[in-house]
Amino acid sequence: MKPAVRPATIEDTQAISALHREAFVRQQASDLWVQATLSAYPRLLPFVLVLDGQIAGYIFWAQKSGIRPAATLELDQIAIAARHQGHGYGEHLIRESLALATASLHGTGQTLKSILVSTRADNAAQRLYAKVLGAKVVASIEGLYSATEVIMLADMTGGTSGSTSPSS
Repeated sequence: MKPAVRPATIEDTQAISALHREAFVRQQASDLWVQATLSAYPRLLPFVLVLDGQIAGYIFWAQKSGIRPAATLELDQIAIAARHQGHGYGEHLIRESLALATASLHGTGQTLKSILVSTRADNAAQRLYAKVLGAKVVASIEGLYSATEVIMLADMTGGTSGSTSPSS
């Protein structure tokens, strides 16, 4: 069965919270975090990956610095259940949810200008963000969370400054 990506709803709180606890062991209050995120539309655009009728991953996109005509989205958080990792589902979730998020922006008269990603410097997912989004490391911050954090940026306008447009 092909994986499906759909907008997350408040009814998905428990399933997403379980994935959050599994993926982000240093964080606390998963139910509260997820419920707040799912209630923050259109500032936050949440999506889930569904495999065989079960939620197997999620992604949260956040509009940065207000609702603007040319929006910057942050890939706020993504998780794929451990048992489903290594099968391309993360890439699928990013691509499909970004298409849905972009359509949502267009529905309110917005365009997508750029994507911001903040992640640990030792996170191998940086390669995925570079491949799928065209994101490049533009800064690092020592001691922000549990380790050095890198800031990645992707230019979604097709311009040449910062990063390149995502590959298809």
